[in-house]
Amino acid sequence: MKHSSTEYRKELEKLVDRYRQPLFRFAFFRLRSRMDAEDAVQDAFLKWASGPERCIRNPQAYLFRMVNNDCCDRIRRRTTLVPLDGHQPLPDEPLEEHEAREEARRIETLLDRLPPEQAEAIRLHTYASLRFTEIAEVLRCPVSTVKSRFAGGIEKLRKMSNL
Repeated sequence: MKHSSTEYRKELEKLVDRYRQPLFRFAFFRLRSRMDAEDAVQDAFLKWASGPERCIRNPQAYLFRMVNNDCCDRIRRRTTLVPLDGHQPLPDEPLEEHEAREEARRIETLLDRLPPEQAEAIRLHTYASLRFTEIAEVLRCPVSTVKSRFAGGIEKLRKMSNL
């Protein structure tokens, strides 16, 4: 079914309003950079908008898959840089924001030690607030597999945190 450009634009605006925040949150925790996360989400919406009109059965799964792929590409392209001393807040950074950033870094460090499939299931459920059925569509696997990956990952995180 062909939409007018006005209808298509309104549909896109609804998608942006509905998914921008969860996509950003997901990308931010993957990339650990506000700017990169914003770019990844913006790129996903731009690709959606500039692509041919198409009927996508599950826009949420499609957008998360696009952002996830973009995050993976950005992580692969990063060069190894020597980080600034991560224990000191930046001069204009509020202490609460610094502490939140440090906690996010600790969580991501633990998630990075998990098999990628388990870490991804945990990220999508925790950061993006997706249900297991939605994660299964994003990852293109059975719901039982998602649940198993999530449970196994959580169990490994528990063991790591008890060390």
